[in-house]
Amino acid sequence: MKKKLLILVALGIIVSGVIAYTQFNKPHRNIAEEASSFLLTADVLFDAFEENEAAANKKYLDKVITVFGEIVDVDTNQDNKDVVTLEAENAMMGGVICTLKETSVFAIGDEVALKCRCTGFLDDVILVDCTLEK
Repeated sequence: MKKKLLILVALGIIVSGVIAYTQFNKPHRNIAEEASSFLLTADVLFDAFEENEAAANKKYLDKVITVFGEIVDVDTNQDNKDVVTLEAENAMMGGVICTLKETSVFAIGDEVALKCRCTGFLDDVILVDCTLEK
């Protein structure tokens, strides 16, 4: 009986290790090469999260989105990545925050289309791995 239990525990540890290894080493997504699931303005995206965050998470979370809007802020984050904020008319402050994958030169007032992955809502809609759509 002890031998069977020991074998089951060992198998469980091996299976857990294999799963952890494959999850840790899975390839990163290349958002620039994926097709956009949605094409929308920063206003529409922000309003969707503001009105019903749970429904918006279901619809947009971890999806590739092409978002259009006017840049109202340009900054750099703690990882030295460029971050732009797109204006959302109904946002008190902020709007749609887009962290760029590559360094780019943007100015406040520029109209842009960015392809990004949505990671959710924290007073602002957060988009990451953004690339400029042409």
